[in-house]
Amino acid sequence: MKKIAVTVWLTLLCFFLLGNVHAWEVPTYLRVSSGTRMWFTLLGGDAVQKDRTKIDLIDNLGIKRDKLVWEYFMSARLENIHVIRLRAEPFTNYDESEGGSYQKVGTGSLEYDLDFYMTPQLLFGGNIDAGVMGLETRVKDASVANSFYNYLQKSTNFVPGVGLHGTFYPILNGIALRPNFSGRFKWWNYKNLETWDWEVAASVDVPVNPLWTWGVSGGYRVWHIKIDRDQDTLDLNRTGFFLETSVLF
Repeated sequence: MKKIAVTVWLTLLCFFLLGNVHAWEVPTYLRVSSGTRMWFTLLGGDAVQKDRTKIDLIDNLGIKRDKLVWEYFMSARLENIHVIRLRAEPFTNYDESEGGSYQKVGTGSLEYDLDFYMTPQLLFGGNIDAGVMGLETRVKDASVANSFYNYLQKSTNFVPGVGLHGTFYPILNGIALRPNFSGRFKWWNYKNLETWDWEVAASVDVPVNPLWTWGVSGGYRVWHIKIDRDQDTLDLNRTGFFLETSVLF
């Protein structure tokens, strides 16, 4: 709560300090951005056994479903229409089960955006992702339909994705703040892998000086993956609000 209050206070302070500053020129050859995201996730899903028995991660294993996820990212915009992104989520451990069960998730991805439609108020494009995901599930002393399950399943998987993205920039005269509203979606379904990920966000860009800009955003994200493994089929969902801050050079 303190982090949220500090973020709001700094945003308001910048608004008052920069209220009479006009828009700045953006170089088109290269822009680099980096930052971090706090994602307040709710976990849900099942570990489906070969006999089709569903072990609910929350109800049967007692795993804590709410967890703060930290993501780190960097992007480079080239020639104003090409964007290369790097994103990483170090392993997040959904644990605190009395029986010792847990679910770990870790991701990393290299992404490419092509912004093929751009106006002063609207941006629209396509995106492709090449990601790596690490999943670790500990099922310990789980009782379902008079059967007991004990196993540890680890997997590292290549997770591609294709999708669309768009951003709307309202025009506000007389202030330096640049608000925007954005959405992003990606999807993939092939053989033993099904995944999709979408989010919507509202952001404010604050030009601190001609060289760099501070950005603050908040939104909602829905993430899903279903993947076949040696021991089970993991059907996993994470949803929740996020807060993000970044610096653009």
